[in-house]
Amino acid sequence: MRSLFLRIFLWFWLAMALVAAVLVVTSPFFTRSRPALERWHEDAEEWARHRVDGASTQIGAHGLDEFQMGRGHGRRGRGGEKAPARLFVIGEDGAELRGGGAPPEVHHVAERALVEQREQTERIGALYLIARPVADPGGRRVAVVAAHHSPPRLVHLLDPKALSWRLGVLVLVVGALSFWLARYLSSPVAPLRSATRRLSGGDLTARVEGKVARRRDEIGELARDFDAMAERIEALVGSQQRLLRDVSHELRSPLARLVVALELARSRAGDDAAGPLDRIEREAARLEELIGRLLLLERLEAGGAKDVAGEVDLAALLVEVVADAGFEAGADGIDVRFDSNDECRITGRSTLLRSAFDNVIRNAVHHTEPGSTVDVELATNDRDAIVTIGDHGPGVPEAELDRIFEPFYRVDEARDRVSGGVGLGLAIAARAVRVHGGTIEAENHPDGGLVVTVRLPA
Repeated sequence: MRSLFLRIFLWFWLAMALVAAVLVVTSPFFTRSRPALERWHEDAEEWARHRVDGASTQIGAHGLDEFQMGRGHGRRGRGGEKAPARLFVIGEDGAELRGGGAPPEVHHVAERALVEQREQTERIGALYLIARPVADPGGRRVAVVAAHHSPPRLVHLLDPKALSWRLGVLVLVVGALSFWLARYLSSPVAPLRSATRRLSGGDLTARVEGKVARRRDEIGELARDFDAMAERIEALVGSQQRLLRDVSHELRSPLARLVVALELARSRAGDDAAGPLDRIEREAARLEELIGRLLLLERLEAGGAKDVAGEVDLAALLVEVVADAGFEAGADGIDVRFDSNDECRITGRSTLLRSAFDNVIRNAVHHTEPGSTVDVELATNDRDAIVTIGDHGPGVPEAELDRIFEPFYRVDEARDRVSGGVGLGLAIAARAVRVHGGTIEAENHPDGGLVVTVRLPA
């Protein structure tokens, strides 16, 4: 049975059919032995017989002409309720001599009593009938019929004492079936959820597999589709990383030869070629820096940053990075300020941390307004070291705040091309921070500018 829909439908149908079958099969047994229903029968018979006895005595002693019907509501049942009273006197010719409006059942039972000349009883649903043949002092024969019509109440039909264990068994059976079905449907969700979280967290080896993937229904198909998707994503990401690594390595050899050729050209050329050669040297240096960043990003993505972790004085490291960035930013009148009243030592890799903060602070310097400031602050709490870097630039559209940490993503392509940015600095910073178990977030300041917050375990 491969259809999950059909399986759920059949199991619910089977459970309901089983409950209905148990009720149908056991109902006659419980109906026959239900004490409350038996007491209702006895009460009806007792009341009807009492009415027939009284009427028969009066007619036999005084005659039909002296018989007074009375109201018949005076006697009460065992529970104190008033019993409905109907009394009829039927002649041999079938005529109603007393009562009026007798139903056909009354005439039938009266006819049998007169023919057989003995008392007749009959129960039709909630109608209980007793008919007794009587002869008055003049020899006139009639049938006195008492009709008791009182439907049983719910308490008579559903006797709690008789039904309690029966209902308990039904509840347990239905509960067991429901529990099994709920467990069957929900058990595959946990492996699927775990694999999805691992994949979204960057673990490209996450797979569902196991019993869930071997199921022959829609859930099994979903698990197999997920595994196929994860394999495809892992293959694509792996090929991308290999491409970046191979291209970066392959570019270094011709770049090194280019630098050597540049030095030879500089030694042979005259002063007129100095400007173009200087330009070539700067572009070669930028290309070398780009290749270095690509290789660093690839190592961080692959978890290959294996330099030994040690104790790092974060405040001292930030002072050095701020000093370097401030020296370069001073040409544009930009002031890079560092503020910290706390000493903070963390366990980490100083080279990676320096690269992370250098990239974030330089990014702030590139985008802040000329003549403004870049503010770097360090604070600590019981768990984290918190570094915030804020600039006074145009900020980033809210929809793109999370994407600025993606490789090669640039908010303003034209401006970044002028400044030389390729969208790797913040991506490298984000990977370096995550290697240390920290987080990095960006938000726009209410007064303008972008604020990047880095949290590292203290």
